[in-house]
Amino acid sequence: MRIPTRTSGTACALMAALLMAGCGGPGVTRTRMGEEVFLLPATAPGPDFFTASTAVGGTPPPAPTSATPRQPPPAGRAVPSPAGPRALSGATPGLYQGTAHVADCDVGRQIAHLAADPVRAGAFAATAGVPRTRLPRYLRALTPVVLRTDTRVTSHAYHDRQVAAYQAVLQAGTAVLVDDRGVPRVRCACGNPLGPPSSDRGVGVRGTVWSGYRPDQVVVVTPAPRAVTGLTIVDVRTGAWIERRTGDDVRRDRVVTTPARTTARPPAVGR
Repeated sequence: MRIPTRTSGTACALMAALLMAGCGGPGVTRTRMGEEVFLLPATAPGPDFFTASTAVGGTPPPAPTSATPRQPPPAGRAVPSPAGPRALSGATPGLYQGTAHVADCDVGRQIAHLAADPVRAGAFAATAGVPRTRLPRYLRALTPVVLRTDTRVTSHAYHDRQVAAYQAVLQAGTAVLVDDRGVPRVRCACGNPLGPPSSDRGVGVRGTVWSGYRPDQVVVVTPAPRAVTGLTIVDVRTGAWIERRTGDDVRRDRVVTTPARTTARPPAVGR
């Protein structure tokens, strides 16, 4: 998908600013606190993406119809903050969605894209904090899911053998790969490695504002207190709760009972 002209210009300006803030040569360029936040619609590749899209289907899952049982929004610790997004643990039931037995990201294609360019693969591995030889194993251990909420992250652009970190909000409906603490680690529409945001503040936003975007409803995913063996997600087609075991094999998805909810008020979800 091509980014509209206005967005492309913004992306180029953003990338130039990010690269100027870093060092020359291959490596990760870290961004400063209080910077602008780039809005990334669910299927847009964004600035200087790492790989071609590995999102299956290339579009967000369909919204539930009136006949689909609606599940409550994510239950768990929701921390409102007047200065920035609210935090939810990566293990929060209903934080993510998907379709039973369907992977919204093609991990095999992601591995192949990186294997075809060793320099790019090395930059990805350095950003992810793993040896390049372990990239396939690392990616296979991640779990494909879809965001149910607009989510703040640190994304990483790749250009001319350099990696530049920038703050971003990913639109609900974005396909991602998450680790065993439930934290997004790869954005499938562009292959960019992801990390937690560098701060919960920003001096403004750039990019395409989507319908339903509300700054006070953006979520930051915090690592679960301990590694989990599965995530409880919402089946976007049926509205059922399903448990998805960690890793890229979605054949083990199974329907589970409605998880216990807490009294904490979660962020609003859905579009």
